Amino acid sequence: MKESLDWQSKDVVNIYDEVNLWSAPFGRLLLENIPVKRESKVMDIGFGTGFPLIELSQRFGKGSKIYGMDIWEEAIKRVKEKIRVLGISNIEIFEQSAESIPLPDNDLDLICSNLGINNFENKDAVYFECHRVLKRNGSLCISTNPIGTFNELFDKFSDVIDEMRLDRSVSELKDHIDHRGTERSIISEIEITGFRLSKKVYDETGIRFAEPEAVFDHGLIRTGFLEGWKKMIPPDSQKEFFMLLLNKIENEINRNGEFMISVPVLYMEFRKV
Repeated sequence: MKESLDWQSKDVVNIYDEVNLWSAPFGRLLLENIPVKRESKVMDIGFGTGFPLIELSQRFGKGSKIYGMDIWEEAIKRVKEKIRVLGISNIEIFEQSAESIPLPDNDLDLICSNLGINNFENKDAVYFECHRVLKRNGSLCISTNPIGTFNELFDKFSDVIDEMRLDRSVSELKDHIDHRGTERSIISEIEITGFRLSKKVYDETGIRFAEPEAVFDHGLIRTGFLEGWKKMIPPDSQKEFFMLLLNKIENEINRNGEFMISVPVLYMEFRKV
């Protein structure tokens, strides 16, 4: 048994925030459903600043081996600091794309990815690699936000695009929404690589705002979404577009007291066949 951690120490304070709010509901669903057994070999693809990689290592215990794959250099530095402070010895990190996993065939019991699949540039290559390195009957467990994410906001995007007659932006918005995929399309693209769906759990959460500007000033939106949204609108139309969009959100807040955008939360577990 390891020694207690001093909650007042600088090192512990610096690593105390384990997961950002956006990832939390997806990670909770994943951790509640993944198969857990002793002496497992597990991989987390796209672990970011360490979640659920570190949580997996602590739940599976020192008898298991936990691998992490990510290309985010600065985040990996932070993960290594967390590993040091927590005294974890069962994690090995690969700083590279999951399109090429440096492990032998039939080696892993479990692969997890919390919100990772939305960021794979070549999804088929990743899924084929996962299939290769998993043992027979091994599990690929993912969480994701399918089509339906931010529906309320995108409805208003669509209204403003129509009002401004931004014809090209109509298809840009559709492509932006569709890239997440439906539940059915995600299942199909994974099963075609040699997996079979064995479990599926659906949940839903939402983000509530009191002011229209708060939607676009939120750190999550500015980090992960705003740049892509701007690209859908011609540069010379962006100022007017977002002004009209803010007005529509303001009107809804005046009617309902808040503006909420929905986030579907989907967990899927696949077995290698």
